[in-house]
Amino acid sequence: MTASVLMPAPATAQPAPVTQLAYGYMRVPAHVPDHKVRGLERAVVRYARSLGLDFVSFFFEFHCGAREGFDELVTELVRTGARHVVVPSLRHLALNVRLQDLMQERLEQDAGAQVHAMRHRTE
Repeated sequence: MTASVLMPAPATAQPAPVTQLAYGYMRVPAHVPDHKVRGLERAVVRYARSLGLDFVSFFFEFHCGAREGFDELVTELVRTGARHVVVPSLRHLALNVRLQDLMQERLEQDAGAQVHAMRHRTE
């Protein structure tokens, strides 16, 4: 006869930390040099880490008024269950303050995500 006994975990065992995934979102105009974009990417990743977030990757818009990258970001947030978006400033969402608010609302409603801006708007 074989008996199987489940051993309780040792008292010193720590539960694995919960990973909070974050994605970046940036608008990159054609005239901005690559080295400046890379520097801004590094700053966004550092900022995400300073918030205790596990940075995954970026989504970009390269054309004024485009939203393909934003729509892909929302889809990825829903797919992965990530709840954090990091931007250099809210102006990377949109130049218009009302549109910034609407885009943040969409992230919250569709994906349950909050936006973390390295620089806050000065109205």
